[in-house]
Amino acid sequence: MDVTYDSSGYSQAHLDQRNYALVGGIRALESALWVLIVVFFSGAIIGLTFASAEALDAGESTIAQYLWYPIYALVAGFMILRVPGVLRLVSRNPLIIICVLWLGLSFFWSIDPGTTMKRSVALLMTTLAGLVFAARYDWGEMVQRLGAAMLILCLITLFVAILNPTRGIMSDIHPGAWRGPWAEKNYLGGIMAKGFAVSLCAFAMYPKRAWVWVPTGMLCFMLMLFSTSKTSLLAAMGCLALFLIVRVFRRFPFLRVPVIWAVVAGTAALVLLLTFGFEWALSLIGKDPTLTGRTDIWILLGRAIEQKYWFGYGYSTFWLDPLGPSYETRTVLQWDVPTAHNGWLDSWLSGGFVIIALFSTLLFMTILKSLGRIKTGGVETYWVILSLFFFILFSLSESSILQQNDISWFLFVATTAKLWAGDPAWWRAGSRGEQRGTVARVGIYRGPDRRKPRRS
Repeated sequence: MDVTYDSSGYSQAHLDQRNYALVGGIRALESALWVLIVVFFSGAIIGLTFASAEALDAGESTIAQYLWYPIYALVAGFMILRVPGVLRLVSRNPLIIICVLWLGLSFFWSIDPGTTMKRSVALLMTTLAGLVFAARYDWGEMVQRLGAAMLILCLITLFVAILNPTRGIMSDIHPGAWRGPWAEKNYLGGIMAKGFAVSLCAFAMYPKRAWVWVPTGMLCFMLMLFSTSKTSLLAAMGCLALFLIVRVFRRFPFLRVPVIWAVVAGTAALVLLLTFGFEWALSLIGKDPTLTGRTDIWILLGRAIEQKYWFGYGYSTFWLDPLGPSYETRTVLQWDVPTAHNGWLDSWLSGGFVIIALFSTLLFMTILKSLGRIKTGGVETYWVILSLFFFILFSLSESSILQQNDISWFLFVATTAKLWAGDPAWWRAGSRGEQRGTVARVGIYRGPDRRKPRRS
């Protein structure tokens, strides 16, 4: 057998092996950097640096801005390597960029143009990060990297709470509630609820790695309970219920009709409960009718929205000046309200009715495409359904819609971009669905063609 050597004396087989190892190392480094980016968008790194909720926003501190610059540089570098893929995603779903551009244009009527410009750039980079992430990885690879990031966030939370309890556990407003590296317990609860959903999806996609994803999911759920966040608990339980519904619907076709009727009946019962027993239902989870003061904020913000109904006050500026348009809300409620605690209202304050109409269209079409995946999709359907569920639920109590440097917006962009682009269904290797997909792609012989011949 002849063996060829190059001028350095190495055989071709040795060179191929070395190149393979080099490519594998580069890919591993790229994956690690993406996990770092996801961890950064969770707010954990900034949270370890600053104690106040306001400092979690990159626009509030020069040091925080410097911490974000390397992340933006990484995103820009990865985007250069994936320009065709990113352009394909944008061309299939231009509404994402239109929403971001509209908020950038609010610079021209903003009450604080400088802040609007800076935060619009941060929003653009967050959106681009989601697009590049979606262009780089398929559904399974994407969920795995998200799962790795969530596991790291769990470990960071444990280390902070155990090694520095005064930082990781709240002692003033909510004594005993865990907050980890974040400024407040609801941040920890929200991240862990998302981590629980990611773990469920990773387990469905890679059941042979249950030894990783089952403990990760249990750890996320435990830390979420330690946060005492009721909204996060509802989100986690809702994700678990949806996971089971989708699993039964897909694996047992003969149960589809009963499942549909059960979902309809459950939804009707929930509507009746919220209509006629709203206060009683809230008391079950330890909430008052004002949702811990949230409804009072929303009522007062209605007046502010009426004053700039169509265009808003400019992106992310309403709450900046204590003596500005937020003064009335804070004076009446007698506390320093930081946000609307509602993504829809904060978006309306930033970009007016126009941005609400644009984003509502984007979300509605995304929901329709996600429901279509139940019938035509693969195992990625779990992630599509669960991620949209927790995004919509948290948008009712958090400022997560079109939010810069925010993991919720990052995940939504990555998911909706792949949906609109029609990314192929993802199947486990060797599964029946994967085999059917292979047959359809390569045109393996299926038997005699029973179609009627065309007339010449």
